[in-house]
Parts: sequence; C-alpha cells; structure tokens
Amino acid sequence: MGFGVNSFIVKEITGRGFSLEELGVDFVELSFDDVKVLTEEGINWETLGNLEGLGFDFTLHAPTSDGRNVSLNLGVYTRTNISVMENVFRIASALNAEDIIIHGGDIRGDYHRAFMNTLRQFREIEALARDYGVRLLVENLTGGRIGAFPHELIPFIGENSAVCLDVGHAFLTAMRYGLPLQEFDVLSRSAREFHVHDNNGERDEHLPPGEGMIGVRYILRMIENFRPENVVFEVRNYSNPMGVIAGINAIREGKEMKIVREGSL
Repeated sequence: MGFGVNSFIVKEITGRGFSLEELGVDFVELSFDDVKVLTEEGINWETLGNLEGLGFDFTLHAPTSDGRNVSLNLGVYTRTNISVMENVFRIASALNAEDIIIHGGDIRGDYHRAFMNTLRQFREIEALARDYGVRLLVENLTGGRIGAFPHELIPFIGENSAVCLDVGHAFLTAMRYGLPLQEFDVLSRSAREFHVHDNNGERDEHLPPGEGMIGVRYILRMIENFRPENVVFEVRNYSNPMGVIAGINAIREGKEMKIVREGSL
C-alpha cells in the first residue's frame, strides 16, 4: 500500500507546510489549486519543469468546479471540459503520473441533467485517458455534487476507471443525510485510493486524522476492510504541525494515537 500527501502542505511545492523528507511519504497528489502549472490559458511549461525536477512520484487531482487557477464542472456539457482534461493528461505524462482523481459535476437545478452530463463527459474523458495510459478515479463528494451517495459512483466504474473513497466526505454525507457509513461498503472492490482527513461532522475541514470526530480507529478499520492501493492524507488545516506528522505515522503504521493539540507535546 502506497502512502501520499496532498500538495497543499508540501513545502517544496507551495512554500508552506512540511518538506518531503519530514513527511516521509511515497508520492504527492498534485492539486491544480496549489500550483499554477495549469490555468485557463493552458500549461505553464516552466512550472511543470520545476515539478519534474523534484524527482518525486505524483498522482493528480483534476481541477474542480471552484478551482482557483482552472475549473472543471462536468455537470455542464461543454467542450472546454474535454480540453482541460487533455491538458491534465499531458501533465500526467510529463510527471509519469498514472492515476487522476476526478469529481462529479455540480447540481445546479436539474439533478438528472447534471448526472447525465457528468456521465456522458466522463466516458469520453475515460476513453481519452486510455490513450494517455492513465486511470481515472472518481471521488465521492458531499451534497450539491454528483457522487455524494455510493450508488451514484457505480456507473462510473469501468476497465480504466475506479473509485477514490474520501473518508471525510463519506462521514459528512452520513451525518447530513442519516446514511449509514456501511452503505459505502458497496464500493469496497472498486476503491483503489483513499483520501484520509478528519472533520467534526458539519463542514469539510480537512483536519489531520485524530483531530475530528471520525478518529484514527475508524479510519484504520475502513482501510483494513477496503485495502486500497494508495492512501492520501488530504490535510489542509491543523492546530499543531506535530499532529499532522503523528496522524500520518499512525495511519501508515496502523496504530492508535493520542490527539496532538496546539501547545501539547
């Protein structure tokens, strides 16, 4: 099982957070919000060269509908979405990235239209992904986007596509709608990657494991049940830097941990 971290907290990429040596992970999941390697104008080849120069392994997270530098909303049918994803695939080829995480589209009015727009474009993008030798992993989301409920992801699973199970998003969906978390077990054979972060059941806080209500024990249990190929620590907010490293080590080593709060050792 490989262990990675999102690019937001990688000092060599964003100038904040932790060095790759401190993190001790196997790869970085690159977000297009964290670095201007892709914008609405296209690929920044100089920035891409700098990323290549790190000599580190990457996976990619495709742009989202609220992206800072470039956006992608499959809930609306447009050829721009296909063009953006082809640039994502070019970047993946340059970085030797094999997996790309992608979101379902926003629901803005008609749910069924948003679902079909997402599915229709996803299938075209999946065919394009095969040409570039990369795999798509569709991520479960929270309310307002296609893919909040586990059964919504099943039509997106194919020969070159699987699921990225986001534990934090699953917990928020369970809390908001009263959906038992066990309902996500239907995806157990298709979840190739886990996104691990914690929250307190109301908003998508992206806390280190152990700083929210989900806790390390439940995350470890889900990993044991699903056995994903990769686990990504998607931490964006934390009260103490030591808590990030402690949370990563606890999940990687499969151990319980004490919560590390601000000011504690």
